[in-house]
Amino acid sequence: MTLSYEGYPSLQGDFEPARFNSQIHDCEIVGELPPDLDGTFYRVGGEWFYPPKYRDDSPFAADGIATMFRIANGSCDFASRFVETPRYLANKAARQQLFGYYRNPFTHEGEQQGQYGRADTQSNTNIIVFAGKLLALKEDAPPMELDPDTLETRGFFDFDGAYTAPTFTAHPKVDGRTGEMIAYGYEAEGLASNAIWLYTIAADGTVTSERKFAAPFLSMVHDIAISQNYVLIPVYGMVSSMERLQEGKVHWGWDRSKPSHIGVLSRHGSSNAVRWFTGPAMAMVHTFSATDRDGVITLDAAVSDGNPFPFFPDVEDAPFDGAAARTTIRRYVIDMNSADDGWTEEKRFQDKAGALSRIDDRFLGHDFRYGLLGYADEYLPFAGDAGGRRPVNSLGKFDLAGGTVESMFAGPEYGLAEVAFAPRSPDAAEADGWVMALATNYETMKSELVIGDTRDLAAGPVAKVRLPFKAPGQVHGNWVPRWMMPS
Repeated sequence: MTLSYEGYPSLQGDFEPARFNSQIHDCEIVGELPPDLDGTFYRVGGEWFYPPKYRDDSPFAADGIATMFRIANGSCDFASRFVETPRYLANKAARQQLFGYYRNPFTHEGEQQGQYGRADTQSNTNIIVFAGKLLALKEDAPPMELDPDTLETRGFFDFDGAYTAPTFTAHPKVDGRTGEMIAYGYEAEGLASNAIWLYTIAADGTVTSERKFAAPFLSMVHDIAISQNYVLIPVYGMVSSMERLQEGKVHWGWDRSKPSHIGVLSRHGSSNAVRWFTGPAMAMVHTFSATDRDGVITLDAAVSDGNPFPFFPDVEDAPFDGAAARTTIRRYVIDMNSADDGWTEEKRFQDKAGALSRIDDRFLGHDFRYGLLGYADEYLPFAGDAGGRRPVNSLGKFDLAGGTVESMFAGPEYGLAEVAFAPRSPDAAEADGWVMALATNYETMKSELVIGDTRDLAAGPVAKVRLPFKAPGQVHGNWVPRWMMPS
């Protein structure tokens, strides 16, 4: 079969697949890498090795490809490699795309018909180091272990069989002080089920608890939050059903009639009792974090009023609403002492729209002050052509207590992926260190890693790592300091 990307507008320009593994020793540096920056920035995203079977499929269905920037002593090495999932290997053997719509096994070809989970995952959404292992994550299957030095695929990892759910979140939460992980799988009792299985996993990888409960309805549960005493689980109108899948549609659709919910259960102990709080329709795809005091929980998150993904259609075929998709920072207060099962919402920093929220991970599960977010500042110049889009051009350090923000403008030619944070030292103050994000240079159509110092973000990037090509795209990435690297 002839391979061609012609006729796929969504795979041109910034999204054109490169389809190769790569390795660069001693990358070109503009500026000066901070001498104390020592570790690895791991990223993972999707890149179509073979074009999608359906031209309107979700970009989340692309093959997983991991990349890493290893930084030490003022220099940087780079590598990228496809995650060799069963799906990727089956396609390569057949020399064509065998898999249909995103997470819909009824649309696959031949022997792949009906295959789901481990068989058709892409492992393309997040990449973390935990319990001495580098894990690529996709929420429809268990983690895929990679070699931390070569990115070669080692195979599925299920915590020595103690993690029994067939799915594993792309956003496990690791306590910044104890190293304990809170992880979960949704659709945990089969395709289109509303079951959620929640796990506590010790820092050494030992599963210490498993709890099972049901969401109010089947929803995308892409991210959660943890506080000192609670786990918070957002459920919103990104829905699916067996009927939808059997009709041959992409897995998710947006249902505007669905209220949003936040489930709250104790972080500690064995109780699987969940209290569901309810509010107006919204989509809380990513969270910053949460904290609690005397039963009152404060949750900060990046939230939209409607469907944030144009490639997941409205279930009633309503047109995509770009205004409702705009994602900004909001604060939610939930009072566990009250009989009221609602929340209060405060919309904040409304002129700075960005979806990929995070904090200094050393403060996860505890009191924190700062949020980090890449956003599109429409008042700053843009010199490139991003296909009509206004790309993310600034990295912000948001003072969630004081209501102020400090920002770094990457430059008029850049569009930025998700921000990552590298602390200056293991015991540095909160958010004291460096922010980094992969950038597309729209003048050269090549990639650069842009790095800024949180002590003076307004000064702009302190260093840029230039690649001689456009690197694979990214969903999520994480900085792993040398003291946390697998041995």
